[in-house]
Order: sequence, then C-alpha cells, then structure tokens
Amino acid sequence: MKIVSLSEEKKIEKRISITPDISSKYISIGFEVFLPKNYGDHLGFSDEDYKSQGAKIIENEIDLIQTADIFVQLGLPSDDKLLNFRENQNLIGVLNPFLNKQKIDNLTKKKINNFSLELLPRITRAQSMDILSSQANLAGYKAVIESFAK
Repeated sequence: MKIVSLSEEKKIEKRISITPDISSKYISIGFEVFLPKNYGDHLGFSDEDYKSQGAKIIENEIDLIQTADIFVQLGLPSDDKLLNFRENQNLIGVLNPFLNKQKIDNLTKKKINNFSLELLPRITRAQSMDILSSQANLAGYKAVIESFAK
C-alpha cells in the first residue's frame, strides 16, 4: 500500500505528517511512502533525508494523488487537490468535519474513506491515539522552552 502526505498550506500549517523517521517506520512494516518534492524543507528535512530512509519523492503532485492508497494529513487538503482524489482512497488527518461538512460529504459521495483523528474518543484505552492531548503537551513544552530562551 502507498502512503502519501501532501504539502500543507504553509500559511496555515507549518507541521508535517511524516518525518524521515516516521517514513522509515511505515516502510519497515510494508508500506511504500511517497512525498512531494521539498515536502519537509521548511523544517530542515531535505528530500535526501527522506530518500535515505526509503521514501520516494515525486515531482508531479497529481500523479502522487492518483497513485495513493492512504493520505496522512494534518488538515484537509485544498479543493484543487481534493478534485484529483479517486474512489476507495483513505484520508486520515485532522479534517475538522464540523467546519468542513460539505467537503467531507463530497468526499464520502466519491467513496473516499475519511478518518478524522480529533474525533477519536478521549479515553484511557485510546490515549496513545489522542492527538488533542499530544499537541497540547507539545505546546506546553514549547512554551516552557521559549520562556527560558528569553
């Protein structure tokens, strides 16, 4: 199966879904990882960092979208990217379904499976998958580090 992460809109989201270390973990369990050119450059991850872990870098984003089985995203991709999605693909991420109801409905009509991670139950058994708590913890750590840096 092919896992793809498209570049996020950098004015809105600076984080990325797949780091070089994460790509090697996906590959070690049998997935193929495909990323767009310059995917992590803004965070200091070069295309060579990804290639050295086994990920493949693709220049044409439409080819990337159309060959994917699973998309791992932080936010819902832009409308022009969503138009190129095809039936039976899987979109996993922070999809914000209450604000993006129409877009999610359109994806569902196209038979694209959507998994919105912020809707996972916030219970003890699911704690390892609770993205809201993990991101809040990171924000707290960053605040402490920045307070000492000044």
